[in-house]
Amino acid sequence: MAECEQYLKRYFVLLRVDPNCRCIEGQEGNELVSKSSEVSANEYSRIWFNFWETGTTRWDMGDVSPALRELIQDKKWELPSGQGIVPGCGRGYDAMFLARPGLRMVGADLSQLAVDAASKIRDSMGIPAEMADFQVMDFFNFDIPTGQYQVAYDYTFFCAIHPSMRADWGQRYAQILSPGAHLIALMYPLTKAEEDMERGPPFLVSEDDYHRVLDANFELIHIDPKCQTHNTRVGEEIITVWRRK
Repeated sequence: MAECEQYLKRYFVLLRVDPNCRCIEGQEGNELVSKSSEVSANEYSRIWFNFWETGTTRWDMGDVSPALRELIQDKKWELPSGQGIVPGCGRGYDAMFLARPGLRMVGADLSQLAVDAASKIRDSMGIPAEMADFQVMDFFNFDIPTGQYQVAYDYTFFCAIHPSMRADWGQRYAQILSPGAHLIALMYPLTKAEEDMERGPPFLVSEDDYHRVLDANFELIHIDPKCQTHNTRVGEEIITVWRRK
C-alpha cells in the first residue's frame, strides 16, 4: 500500500475528481466527492484504493473491450510474438484475451486487490499463469525484462494519469517496447460533458494528444474511428495501433 501511495503522490499532484468516479466508504453511509471538490494527493490515494476496497470499480465493464476483440478476432490483426504488457489491467480481461502460445502477457496494476481478482479469474478459466501473469507494478518504474516487450495494450490508463505526465507515458512506452513492437491504444474518453472537460480522471483525450507524445518514437499504422464499443461509450472511443520505430 505504501509503495502505491507513493506512486500516486508522484503522478496525481492535485486533481479534481470526475463525478462518475465517486468514492463510497463503509457499508451504511456514503461519502461522495462533489463535482467541484479539489483533493490532495493523500486524499486521492485514499479514494483510488477505496474504489477496489469497496468494489466501486465503475470503469470495469466486465469483459474484453469490444474494439480489441474486433481488432484481433474479426479483423485478424497479427501481433508480434514475444511478451506483452497491459498497464492498469484491473481484473485482467484484456491481458487474458491477448495471451496465447507465443505471446506471454503481463497485467500490471497498482492495486493488490485488482491483481488478486485478475489472477482468480484467470485460474477459473484454466489459463496458465505462464501465459497471463498479473503483478503489482509501477508502470513508470520497474525493471524492463530482457528483450523488452513486443505488445502493449493501453485503454483506461492514458486517461487516468494526469495530463502533465503524458510525455513521460510516451517515453516510457518507447523504453519498454522493442523496435517493431505494437502498442494498441484505445483512445477514451473523446467526449465529456462541458462542465467536466477539465476534470478527471478520466481526463479528456484527443488523437492529437497521442500524436504529440508518440510520434517521435512510434508510427501510427492503424486507426478505426468506427470501432465497436461498449453501449455506454459509443462515440467516445477510437482504436489505434502504433509500431515502435
